Amino acid sequence: MKWNPGTWSNEFWQELESETPRKFPYNAEAYADSLGVNWGAIQGDRYALPMAYRTKYGLGTAYQPFGVQQWGPVGAHADDAASLRDAVRAIPGRFKKVNIAMSRPDHWHHSEGWQRHGLRWERWTECPNYELDLTQSVEQLHQGFSSQCQRNVKKSSQFKHEMFEHDAPEVLLRQFELNQGKRYQLDPGFLPGMRSAMHHLMHIGRGAVWTLYSEGNQFLAGALFAFSGNRAVLLFSAISEHGRSQQSMTYLINEAITYMQGRWEILDFEGSAEPGLARFYQGFGAELRPYLRYERYAIL
Repeated sequence: MKWNPGTWSNEFWQELESETPRKFPYNAEAYADSLGVNWGAIQGDRYALPMAYRTKYGLGTAYQPFGVQQWGPVGAHADDAASLRDAVRAIPGRFKKVNIAMSRPDHWHHSEGWQRHGLRWERWTECPNYELDLTQSVEQLHQGFSSQCQRNVKKSSQFKHEMFEHDAPEVLLRQFELNQGKRYQLDPGFLPGMRSAMHHLMHIGRGAVWTLYSEGNQFLAGALFAFSGNRAVLLFSAISEHGRSQQSMTYLINEAITYMQGRWEILDFEGSAEPGLARFYQGFGAELRPYLRYERYAIL
C-alpha cells in the first residue's frame, strides 16, 4: 500500500469503481474533483482508499470533505477488512491529524476507545446510517412503515400540493439556507461543496432534485437523490416550517420510495447521527447499516 497524491488516469479509477461491491455515487473520480479539494488515495493491488488533504495551522491533515459520507474504499478488495487496516497504516506520517470516514466492510471488528501506538493515538468508531430494502413490493414497503409514519403520510396527502422531479439545485440550496441554515453552525465550505456536487451529479444523469410545493407556489420540502449501481442515496434535503406542519418530507420520501421500488435495490438515507432524524428514517422501515470513522493524532 502506498500514498498517491494528485491525479491519475480516469481509466484506472473507473476500473476500481466498477469492481467495487457497494456502489456509492461519490466514489467516482469526477465527483471528488467537483468538490474543489486536493485529494489522493492509499493504493494497493486493485484497491484504493481516497481522502482529501490540506495544511491547517501548519499541520498536514487528511479529512472527509462534505458530501462524501462513505467515501471508499474502492476496488475488488473494498470489502476486505484486512486491506482497510493496511491502508490506514500506510497513511503518510506527515498527516498529523486524520479524520476520515468510509463504508464498513463485512466481518469488521475493532477495539473501543482510543488506542496508543508510540506517539500516535487512533480510534475507530461506527456511525449510524439507515438503509431501506427496495426489493420488496410496494405493499410490503408501506406495511413496513411505522404507525406514526403511516399517519403522517395520510395527513400530508390531504393537502393540495404539486411535486416536481427535476428542480434546480439552487432552489434546494436557497431553501436550506433560509430554513435550516440558521439552526446549524455551518462550515463555510459546506454549501459551495454541495452546490458543485449537485451540479456534477445532475450533469452526468446521476442525480435529481425532487421538490414539493403548496398552492401559490410555496416551497414545502425538497431533496437531492443521487443514484449509483443498485443504490439511491438521499444526499441533501430542505424543509420549510409550513412543510413541517404538513408532514411534507414524509410525503416526499413516500413518493420517492414508490417511484424507486423496482428501479433500485437500496435507498440509503445517508447519515442519521441526530436521534430525531434516525427515528424519522426508521419510521420508513429502514434498518441500521453503520459506516466507519477513523481518527488519528500524532504528537510528532
